[in-house]
Amino acid sequence: MDTVIVTGAAGGMGSAVCRRLLREGAAVVGIDSSWQRLEALTVELGALPFVSLCVDLGAPELLTRLEPLVEGARITGLVNLCGVSLGSPIEALSDEDWAESFAVNATAPMRLARFCAPLMREVGGGSIVNVSSPVGFIGAKKPSYAASKAALQGLTMSLARNLGPDGIRVNLLLPGPTTTFMTSDWSDAKRAAVAASSFLGRLCQPDDVAAVIRFLLSADASYMTGAIVDLTAGSMFTH
Repeated sequence: MDTVIVTGAAGGMGSAVCRRLLREGAAVVGIDSSWQRLEALTVELGALPFVSLCVDLGAPELLTRLEPLVEGARITGLVNLCGVSLGSPIEALSDEDWAESFAVNATAPMRLARFCAPLMREVGGGSIVNVSSPVGFIGAKKPSYAASKAALQGLTMSLARNLGPDGIRVNLLLPGPTTTFMTSDWSDAKRAAVAASSFLGRLCQPDDVAAVIRFLLSADASYMTGAIVDLTAGSMFTH
């Protein structure tokens, strides 16, 4: 059975990705730092082949804790979905927020890709999906967030070059504003204003993201690598 590692597994997008992959016959190792949400997801999924790991992606012990969970598994997919939005405008930006942004948004995906590459090579190839943000292109009020997401783009393209000869594909996904736990406290007015920035006049849904990630992991995307997939429905240009 193919196994996919998913970070941010207990979030709105992450849980939708896990459900989609499990429904279509894959096993999933879900990583998240929220014990409560991860526990709730594990209970919901019941007997499905889902293994959870509660750990901060920036923690030094990330890989040592992950390794025994994937021993003997057929690792064919990695979804670097987890991200943090930390920091302030440049004059108030702390070194700590800058470092944490890069630790979670860029360094953890690198470490996980480096860990998974030989495992994917052993089984003849695989697919890595890095989930970024339009701010990596257009900037943000938080330089730490935008710069770390831009770094993820550079990492994606470099991994695609490095790993392509081994049949390992690496692509970057840019979701638009998505209905998740993080947007649950938005007012109706803000929700409507953000939705209006989309050419479709609505917010992206977690299942929209899950469907595209499933495609990028699948053989249907066998000639896609080093691609930047725009899932913003035009809000990239009206951000």
